Amino acid sequence: MVISSTNRISGFDGLRAIAFLIVFISHKAPTPFTDRYGMGGVWIFFVLSGFLITRILARSRERMEAASSTFRAELSSFYVRRTARIFPVYYAFLAGVTLLSLAGLIEAGEPARQASNWLYVSNLYIERWGWSTDLGHLWSLAVEEQFYLLFAPLALLLSRRRLPQLCIALIGLSVMTHAILLSRESWHVSFEVNSLVNFGLLAIGGLAGLVADRPLPGLLQGDLALAVTLATVFVAPALFVSADSWSHFGLISAALTALALIQIYQSQDGRITGLFGVFPLRELGVISYGAYLFHPVIKGGALLHLLGYEAEVRHSVGMMLDLFITVGLALVSWKLLERPVRNAAAAIFSNGSQSVSDPLPG
Repeated sequence: MVISSTNRISGFDGLRAIAFLIVFISHKAPTPFTDRYGMGGVWIFFVLSGFLITRILARSRERMEAASSTFRAELSSFYVRRTARIFPVYYAFLAGVTLLSLAGLIEAGEPARQASNWLYVSNLYIERWGWSTDLGHLWSLAVEEQFYLLFAPLALLLSRRRLPQLCIALIGLSVMTHAILLSRESWHVSFEVNSLVNFGLLAIGGLAGLVADRPLPGLLQGDLALAVTLATVFVAPALFVSADSWSHFGLISAALTALALIQIYQSQDGRITGLFGVFPLRELGVISYGAYLFHPVIKGGALLHLLGYEAEVRHSVGMMLDLFITVGLALVSWKLLERPVRNAAAAIFSNGSQSVSDPLPG
């Protein structure tokens, strides 16, 4: 089956925005309850990223099989586009954090911790040494970058019809890794940030992306079915009593997220999809990569005190101020850095392989 090439998929940006807001709240108001939701928000990012990335690579493979392109051309196009989308704002952010740390305004961690951020291996550092700074969220971007490096060449080397098998193999590898970690009684952080465990989430999304053009059974179609799926996804973290149980068994919810993506994709004119496409959510989803990058280090209350405001800032007010500053910075980053660089990369490789929607953040 040939995967169609369309413009941005309606509803995905809104879902991405909701996932970001969940993660934002989990970081700004940390509790065992919000922590479970925050992890669930990251899982949504992973499944969504896998859905979109795999469809991009599937179209690339189809061009290769039609003899209209080559492995080298498609792999170069993929990596240049991903690099243009990910690296500029990421390294600009790290450079800013480094300057702030030198001024004593932020804790960036020891040199090895900082190096792990620059090299996209922070999840490996965290798995070994634990969380230590406000930059812990970068682990998810490290996982995505590692996935791109492994998955893209394999997806382009295999025939198009074998891509589902590749996704299933990665899901199996993820389950096996999880079982090994359990048998070794590994600490809970390993289950959260391990690369192979999380590759399974991206692969579940990838499998969904590959079958998204096949009509779902009637029972799973329509607004009611989508509402039930989404409600289950968003209620699931509240049903678990501990972070450990959620990290072990909550991963099953990724399959429901994948189903929701297929339902949204096949219901572009549906009411719920339309709600996800309303202006505030849609625009926040578009700039959510920058917002995800910036939000943990934004401390609105501390900024007010630095500017001479001496009264105590209520936590709720501080959170709203953090969100306002985060969104503002992300909007500036999108308009002045991210979009121009991405458009320049797209102009270089204008062979029809443009993403139907931005996979990031992870």
